[in-house]
Amino acid sequence: MRILNLFSGTDDERHFYQASASAELRGVEILRIIEDYNTLPNTTDLTSIAKMARDLHRLSSIIDDISETIQSVRPLCDPHVFYWDIRPWFEGSDAKGPSTPGWIYEGVDEPDLDLSGPSAGQSSVMHALDIFLDVDHKLSQCRYPAPSPENKRADLGFMERMRRYMPGKHQEYLRHVSSAPRSIRDVAQSTPPLRDAYDSAVMALKRLRDSHIRIACLYVVTMSRTTPDNLPPGPPRLPACPEIVCLPKSFASAPTGS
Repeated sequence: MRILNLFSGTDDERHFYQASASAELRGVEILRIIEDYNTLPNTTDLTSIAKMARDLHRLSSIIDDISETIQSVRPLCDPHVFYWDIRPWFEGSDAKGPSTPGWIYEGVDEPDLDLSGPSAGQSSVMHALDIFLDVDHKLSQCRYPAPSPENKRADLGFMERMRRYMPGKHQEYLRHVSSAPRSIRDVAQSTPPLRDAYDSAVMALKRLRDSHIRIACLYVVTMSRTTPDNLPPGPPRLPACPEIVCLPKSFASAPTGS
């Protein structure tokens, strides 16, 4: 797999896209597991219970593989290069706060477009996984243990907002998965042989998110405290784009409903 079109012309950008695409491709098997579960004739016979247990353990391995793929970006994509040469081309209109100039889109009259930049939160695979494992991002359900103070301070609507940037068919698929009549979490709670397998999948998902947040902190939060002059020596790179840039309408990553 090779990425042909790049904003910055750097190998760092190419490796970043390759890691992202590899993670999505690995996630295809997750969708198969979800489909297999939703098409089971029942969840109470021994054959079905054994299959669900196997699939949940397999799901844990797949999630761990995705975590490793995310981490693989570290030696191949320099954080400085990512933040100063790559990220400016696709950061959202609100990335630097309301007091700074944002993007101007050619042919678009709306002055204040609510356009977030690309995010792993826009991955349909990750949303499907959350739905399948019944992850409660909105903290709307009464569960034990209770959410921590840090959980309560989180942006509870973030994942819901990210769905606006998915293709319409992806949104439709997530609604389909959400409408499944039986939750794997509920089935695991009522089926002791499935509890460890389900918990293993949830813990793998936690490890993935912990891994991703460490990468995000390194590549964005930490680098936001640096300047372009800190870039390491190397071949000439394209300068970071200015804060106001005109883009053709086709580049506008507006939320889609179809």
